[in-house]
Amino acid sequence: MKFAIEKEINEIPKILRKRKKISLKKFSSLLKEPILITGISSSIDLPGLNAVSIADKLGVNVRVLYANEVENFSANTLIVISHSGETDEIVRVLKNSKAKVKIAITSNKNSIIARLATHVIPMICGDQISNMATKTVAEQYYIVSQLITEKFGAYHPIKEEEIKQIEENLKLDFSEDLTNKFVKTKRVVIVGNRGLSQELETKFEEIARTQAETVYGPIIFDSAIEVLTQGEIILVCDPEKMRNYRELLAKTSRAKEIIYVDKFGIKAKGDYKPIIRYAGFLKFIVKVGIAKDLNVDHPEVFIRTHKGLYLQNSSVKRVVIIGGGSGIIPLLKAFKKLGQNLWGVTSMVDSGGSTGKLRRSYDVSPAGDIRRIIAALSDNVGMLELINYRFKGGELDTHTLGNILLAALEKTRGIEEGKEEIERLLGAKGKAFSVTLDKCNIYAKLKNGHILNGESEIDLPLRNPFLKIKKVWLKPEVRISEKVKEALLGADFIVIGPGDLYSSLMPNLLVKGIAEAMKKSKAKKVYVCNAMTKLGETTTYTVSDFVNEVEKYLGKNILDYVIYNQKIPSRTKISEYQKESHLVYDYVKFDRKKLSKKISPKIVGADLFLDANGPIVHDPDVLAKIILSLI
Repeated sequence: MKFAIEKEINEIPKILRKRKKISLKKFSSLLKEPILITGISSSIDLPGLNAVSIADKLGVNVRVLYANEVENFSANTLIVISHSGETDEIVRVLKNSKAKVKIAITSNKNSIIARLATHVIPMICGDQISNMATKTVAEQYYIVSQLITEKFGAYHPIKEEEIKQIEENLKLDFSEDLTNKFVKTKRVVIVGNRGLSQELETKFEEIARTQAETVYGPIIFDSAIEVLTQGEIILVCDPEKMRNYRELLAKTSRAKEIIYVDKFGIKAKGDYKPIIRYAGFLKFIVKVGIAKDLNVDHPEVFIRTHKGLYLQNSSVKRVVIIGGGSGIIPLLKAFKKLGQNLWGVTSMVDSGGSTGKLRRSYDVSPAGDIRRIIAALSDNVGMLELINYRFKGGELDTHTLGNILLAALEKTRGIEEGKEEIERLLGAKGKAFSVTLDKCNIYAKLKNGHILNGESEIDLPLRNPFLKIKKVWLKPEVRISEKVKEALLGADFIVIGPGDLYSSLMPNLLVKGIAEAMKKSKAKKVYVCNAMTKLGETTTYTVSDFVNEVEKYLGKNILDYVIYNQKIPSRTKISEYQKESHLVYDYVKFDRKKLSKKISPKIVGADLFLDANGPIVHDPDVLAKIILSLI
């Protein structure tokens, strides 16, 4: 049985032959300088950089810019390239551009871009963009090159011998020794041409489940040294250009092996050398994926850019976010900005700080997490400042006014009515709910049999932090609130996390009835994995460990998606963050093999860091847009 992606690769020569039959003359005759080529992230790299190379030789003014960079660039001709064609940023550029001619090259002929562009080059690809990417790269590269050369220089149709080279590369039988080297590696660093290497990076991650990162050659800049030291294999895509840097590369890298593409036997000569080589690489990457016993027929979803990812979707009526602590607060704020109907659900086990003191002194429900959620849903700056005011010194030391108010309202009006009063007071744009109305505590059993009593003992590792948590439970057993059950059954999205696995998320998932309600709900269920591990709770956890623990208590085949951060922070950055927060241990690594072999959730990898210079945390705005794009 042939895998879908293998079929796609083998169709590349046929697609390029078809492309020859489509005349581009009526489009190229319209082109006038200056020409701007734009798109989202790697969509434009391979075609765009090749066009610039051609334009330089012809003395033509061609610029290539990402969509978020083109605000003040004036052009007579605008060429927009998009794999998906559904991004609002690209549509905005098309609408706002004063270019006389707008040409959209998109892999989906029914897309918004296709409808809005002044002139549209129809594409052969269908709607399944993730499966059609192999066609799209080749076609778009070819079309953009043809447009420029047909108008301003010699016309270079793809030659029959170049088609034959692609076909030869697709017939290559890569040695088991070479394949096994890539099967065993967890991380490959790719050195070479920006567009080609970035496409390979995507495919290694998507098909072979290998973390990959690109260093653009041929010169190895100081900023790239750190990347090179982290790869287990260095793959050099431009061996000719790297000839003078081989010695430097060998000294710089700590990789087990540096592999130059000459070793693969992939031939690549002619005007369309990157396409020819790309096809051969794809064949190899698919072989690695199959050798790893991975389902390459349905590659996981990897989101490589965030700008323009989200279009307002009126069909999304309610988003329910489940968590605790401070983890879900930025995400709630991000969804609020997007105008979503929000329900925040949190647990009843917080036993530290002001909340813990009030619980012990007055036998009230924990107020801290509910207060944070209500505050996140409010825009009343004056009242927020008052509610979040924390006393210093005296008998009220460390208490916040909001926690005291919630405790008083619970004593006089009950949990639900007291909470609703605070929501009205702050003008909250959404609802905050406790997952249960019953009081309980969380307990954890370590691998050595030791029992941790309460959320605060789990949260603060006053023990050997490398002792894994074996089991968690609530005591007494409590049932899901009817309001929360109603929220889950009526949701369009249910988002779990981000947040501390055992002290913030599990107290919600352990409540009786929560798993059943989520299973019945027709909502998309999304788990957001943390970017960093936490000393004591998840010291050495990988993405797989997080997901398997959630499924252990929630149940298999309930989650639809898992989102994780695929951007690997530098060791220097991790060290700086560890100094800021003593509970941070390491970045969460990706290990697909540990995930359940049964119907697994789709894995979504994205570059989620909020700030290159700040803490290693998720960018909530990016995260919210990614989640809403999954519908």
